[in-house]
Amino acid sequence: MAMFQNGESNYSIVGATTSISPTTFSYGNSTFDYIEEPEGALKRLFDAYHPIHGYLAPVICVLGIIANCLNIVVLTRKNMISPTNVLLTWLAISDGLTMMAYLPFVILNYHIYKGEPSPLSNARFIMFFAIFSVVVHSISIWLTVSLAVFRYVFIRYPRRGAKLCSTYRAKLTVFIVCVVVTMVCIPNSVSYEFKNSGSGNTTSWFIEIKSDTPGFQFLKNFNLWIQGILLKLLPCLLLAILSILLIKQMKDAEKRRKKLMNKNSSKLEDDSRRHRKTNRTTRMLVVVVVLFVLTETPQGILQLLGGIIESFFMKVYSPLGDILDILALFNNGINFVLYCTMSKQFRDTFIKIFLSDIVKATSIRSETQLMTARTTRVSEV
Repeated sequence: MAMFQNGESNYSIVGATTSISPTTFSYGNSTFDYIEEPEGALKRLFDAYHPIHGYLAPVICVLGIIANCLNIVVLTRKNMISPTNVLLTWLAISDGLTMMAYLPFVILNYHIYKGEPSPLSNARFIMFFAIFSVVVHSISIWLTVSLAVFRYVFIRYPRRGAKLCSTYRAKLTVFIVCVVVTMVCIPNSVSYEFKNSGSGNTTSWFIEIKSDTPGFQFLKNFNLWIQGILLKLLPCLLLAILSILLIKQMKDAEKRRKKLMNKNSSKLEDDSRRHRKTNRTTRMLVVVVVLFVLTETPQGILQLLGGIIESFFMKVYSPLGDILDILALFNNGINFVLYCTMSKQFRDTFIKIFLSDIVKATSIRSETQLMTARTTRVSEV
């Protein structure tokens, strides 16, 4: 979400043009129409960060795309197949697609057409981006909710969990999430039209909500409410609750394990090993969930207020758009680091796929150096 000034015409690209903040477009004669007091804190914040965003966002996008590709490669290995990893794989796909869409968007509008009239081709891309990025990012959010539900059921019902949370059901969940989210986003997808301002070489194209659409204001607020609640606040509320439940279940499982200390040591050792592995996976997923809650909840609250309070969206929400976007982009790309640091199985599989030759060469070199040292000591004796 950002404000752009192309040629003599200023227009705001807000909400629906970003992967993070799906809402509506607006057109104004002043770049800072959305700020009530020109020298207010929000304008100063916008002025300070906006130039940085055009350079920081592409870097995070490139790194995030690479990281999500690595996630997909590792999580789809035969030894990694599981219901949880099916959901994590599709989460990586949707996160990667979000960043792939955002990268050309930020390059075009923060660099190539910055201060220049926006051609129709750019407006068409913005239309595609406005629709596509909202859908894939919302899919990421609800896949994270599904992930938390699967994990909670698995540890809450240890005997039936594996059957209830099967690989087939994980794939079915992905399909349902994709279909339902796409349907929810339809009102946002059919409400816009191309418009232009200026003439000749200074003609600048942009998109905004159709002015002849019946119930213009209702449709605008409906998009804000639906996306603020169904695509932000509701999943964040569910994730917060599920995080608490997951932590509670981990503690309960630890108490149950301690009560079995009087059993034979070999069985206890096997149980402890399984318990540690389950806890590591659950802790990792809790971190993934909490990061989603922290980055998505503020946007949901702001979107909801934008649908309730007149002018709130343009005066408060819009100038925060770049910052909200960069936080969400960071969250889209951070999972690879979490998996590597918190999952031994993921780390070992990654090393086997990408670093096995290096590890093998290092091992051979170390053995050679050790043998050389031993030979030297023997010859000296």
